[in-house]
Formats: sequence, structure tokens, C-alpha cells
Amino acid sequence: MKQPSLVFVCQNLRDPDAIQGSCMRRGSKDVLERLKQLRVELGLKTQLRVMGCTCLGPCESGVTVLVVDDEAGATYYGRMDVATADALMREHVLAGEPGEALRRHRLPKDNLLDLSALEGHEEPDAQAAEEKKA
Repeated sequence: MKQPSLVFVCQNLRDPDAIQGSCMRRGSKDVLERLKQLRVELGLKTQLRVMGCTCLGPCESGVTVLVVDDEAGATYYGRMDVATADALMREHVLAGEPGEALRRHRLPKDNLLDLSALEGHEEPDAQAAEEKKA
């Protein structure tokens, strides 16, 4: 399988009261920075473009990442964080398909707002709030 050539990370910032949420408020800047760092560490700087972008659409599923390759087309991932960014590079980019760490973050093409596979996965903001309470 050919490696993906593009990775887009939503950098959209919505009002704090927006019901659909905001990828930037959920940590998309950290995800983008980590993916760029991994791209360099893995020697993929000339083969893989990792870019921030405006809204990818499924805001409720954010942090949203879109991976594009010639064979599989577009693959969306939701509720991404720095740890799943590592899995994205290791599993999807290098191995060619999502493994255990990444599979549940893959959004169904027919319903990018279907978060059923992510049940039990707290949003990064919720995790941070719980850690502050402890």
C-alpha cells in the first residue's frame, strides 16, 4: 500500500459557547505540532505534507484529522490527541491501515458524526478538568 501524501488537522476556533465544539479548544494545535515533529523524525518530510486547515466539517467529532492517499481516498479520524497522533503515523502512514490504537477513532464515511466507536473516550478538555479536580 502506498503511503498517504496529505494529513490535514482542523485548526478551527469557534466561540466557547458553540454547541458543536471547537477543534482548537480541544487541542488540535498540539496534535498538528506532534504530527509535524513525527514526520521529521521518521524522515518523511519530503513525502508527507502535514498541514493545519480550517473546518473539516464534523466539529462534534473533533479534534478532526483527515488523511488523504491515492488508493484509499479520504479517511477521517475524530477525537484525536497527541497519543493518537503517534498511532496515526505508526499505523496509518507507515503500516498502511489503522491498528488497535487508531481504529476506534476512524469516523464512518457515511456519518462523520457517528461517535459510537469512541464511547468511553473522554475529550481532552474533560480529562484536563478531571485532573485539575484531583
